[in-house]
Amino acid sequence: MVFLQRVYISFLVLHTQLLMYLAESEYPPCNLDEKCISLARCTSLLPFLKPHNMTPAEKAVFEDRYCGYGPKGQELLDRVLICCPNMGHILPNTQICGPIMPAYRIFGGEETQPNELPWMALILYAHRSRSVWNERLVSRCAGSLITNRYVLTAAHCLRITGLDLRRVRLGEHNILSNPDCVTHINGREHCAPEHLEIDVDLSIKHRHYMVFEERPYNDIALLRLKFPVRYTAQIKPICVQLDYIFSNPSFSNHKLQIAGWGLSHKQGYSNVLLQAYVNGRNADECSLSEPSLGLDKETHICAGNLGGNDTCKGDSGGPLMAIMERGDEEFVYLAGITSYGYSQCGYGPAAYTKTSKFVEWILWNMYTNIFQ
Repeated sequence: MVFLQRVYISFLVLHTQLLMYLAESEYPPCNLDEKCISLARCTSLLPFLKPHNMTPAEKAVFEDRYCGYGPKGQELLDRVLICCPNMGHILPNTQICGPIMPAYRIFGGEETQPNELPWMALILYAHRSRSVWNERLVSRCAGSLITNRYVLTAAHCLRITGLDLRRVRLGEHNILSNPDCVTHINGREHCAPEHLEIDVDLSIKHRHYMVFEERPYNDIALLRLKFPVRYTAQIKPICVQLDYIFSNPSFSNHKLQIAGWGLSHKQGYSNVLLQAYVNGRNADECSLSEPSLGLDKETHICAGNLGGNDTCKGDSGGPLMAIMERGDEEFVYLAGITSYGYSQCGYGPAAYTKTSKFVEWILWNMYTNIFQ
């Protein structure tokens, strides 16, 4: 009898270990911004589940989210458990945002590695003169992913003559290839996952946005994606909301990073994502030395004149990035948004919308519009 009990206990231990192994292998843990709940309770994803005719982007939203099978509930939607994201109106913390990605190594810039800057967003437009069935989308601006549902860009990117804003592309590097592949020194080829293209269902510009003497002010806008994206190694948000010590830095003499697919000195519009570095400049000194720039010291960052590097046409809305340190932690912070500069790129500093001055505006508009 004792022998049979020992065999039974051993069987239970092995069975439990087997179930644990299967659970670990079949159900990977959810991301930090997700909770494993029933699909029926996942209000951020359930509206986008369709029985037929789902687009590749819509299908991608649900891929690899299965995290278990619940014992309760009569309907399948109640029993299937998925990694459910938040509604997209919450700015992520530094455990999620702004990762420093390894680099293998704009105007005067160098090519990035694929997905080195995983928050970069390519904004796509349709020509108004073309029919829908013959629609070819083009890029004229960039932006930064700040949550799973929102991209931050420049307000002047919402209205471009002859173009209608349609989509945002994430996980992009070379606009001529999909997927993007890199051949290493050893001859092996590594390919990134295919990019993700999502419709924009709402655009929100700052209510005090204005253009004075061809210069935009309060040049900031939010693009709400049709549905939330899942964070991966290739798609991650940049940090926006930081501690008080980082809330309003001057960035004077800071080394700042710029990136985009805009005009470069080597060619026209770049097919690959370029990056470069610029110097942050003292706002008072910049206003005195560059009066024609029309700098607003409260809402602008002045940056430029580091080896002739500069943002240029087509880079609008893209990020001005700063690396911040907190103890042993490093992360990339969205210092500013590319706004405007001199007509001839690379011959003077440019004005960037100072993100920290608009954090409350960002939070309020994400919250009030996420449920509409």
